[in-house]
Amino acid sequence: MAIKTNKKIKIITLLSIFIIAFLLLFNLVSCGLTASTSSSGEAQGKDQKSSTSSNDNVQEEAVEAVKGEDLTDYDNVKVGAEIKGAIPGFLCTNKDNYVVIEVKNTSDFTWRNDSKNSVRAGYHYYGQDVDASDYDGTARTELEKNIAPGETAKINVLINDIKNPGNYVIQIDLVLEGKYWFSSKGVKMIESPAYFGECQN
Repeated sequence: MAIKTNKKIKIITLLSIFIIAFLLLFNLVSCGLTASTSSSGEAQGKDQKSSTSSNDNVQEEAVEAVKGEDLTDYDNVKVGAEIKGAIPGFLCTNKDNYVVIEVKNTSDFTWRNDSKNSVRAGYHYYGQDVDASDYDGTARTELEKNIAPGETAKINVLINDIKNPGNYVIQIDLVLEGKYWFSSKGVKMIESPAYFGECQN
């Protein structure tokens, strides 16, 4: 995965340099033409100004596109989080359950909610008296905003994948989509037994 990520970063960087170099070269050529033809009348001067203005806009858009790209090397970051909250002892099989947790970003990177590698809240479960478990395929809950290192936020974690009544162990965890669960990096999950049954409407 690290090799693919490094290749992607190199490709994006080279593409960005090529676009910016092309635009700068184009602007230099345009400026040269403007200087050599400045005496050819007012109308032509207006055309040159609008052309230069549109080139500036294209250049600004290219720079903004590069800025918005997530270039974080997630295979070499420090991953950390403090997760607080409590899982109720009874949860519903026939309704969405929401468990409120508080998370603090103790990583050295911003948790993004708008990236291919967004940070989300999720959970794992395994049955104690039910033959059912799921580690990776459960519902994910998005962050409301990006969370910078040191910041704290509340998340209403959606739990809605358990349909068979019985006793389960629930583990609430954070996930960096496409990469890893935070618990695999040593972050402590919230873990608790819970009984799942049908709730009245």
